Amino acid sequence: MTTEGSQMPAENIATHAQTLMLDLDKLIHARDRVGAIKIAREAITAGTFTIPQLYALVLSPLMKLTGARWHAGEEEVWEEHYTTAVVRTIIESLFDEVAARAAEPLGKTVVLAAPADEYHDLGLRMLADRFELAGYRVHFIGAATPLEELLGAARTLKADAVLLSASTHFHRLRVREYADALTAAIPGITVWAGGPAFAHGHSTWSDAEIPDIALLLGDLETSA
Repeated sequence: MTTEGSQMPAENIATHAQTLMLDLDKLIHARDRVGAIKIAREAITAGTFTIPQLYALVLSPLMKLTGARWHAGEEEVWEEHYTTAVVRTIIESLFDEVAARAAEPLGKTVVLAAPADEYHDLGLRMLADRFELAGYRVHFIGAATPLEELLGAARTLKADAVLLSASTHFHRLRVREYADALTAAIPGITVWAGGPAFAHGHSTWSDAEIPDIALLLGDLETSA
């Protein structure tokens, strides 16, 4: 098995990504869940996008748009939750494609989790598939994981790396506590962090701790 790739020029990818995002947005607002899932899957099976491109250039911007509307008072909480649920279903529906397209195993294991009281893990779930495609052995723990539970999981699963996600400044501080605890308890483990809380910089964090995922995985070379 080999990593998937797209030969479409970057400018075409950007244009098609914007179009697909808007089409998904319209279908979701029309409450056509089945139609939204169908066109997202077809974009992958037809080869229009790679899975990392769909996640990074279509689904992530769609969630940012939805969040911006909620913050502006243009959408109700239930509408944001509805969109999140549809996007999560799209992601889960693509796991057969992820498994079929995954690169040869790298012999590295990554655990992905969010700290206690952090319930936003959709972006982390997309990253889990991208790591899987790149050849990592992936264990997605997900939202609101207590520190002791994460330490136990990292040991039991023999993690080479742990990727943590934070959506707010409060959760970013907690991620710092988790990162320090992990590196102190498990010699040699790599801890990465990311998420919306790091979108505008990462003071007190090293560049190595906040990696560019596309550069780390090499999975978006042809994207805009």
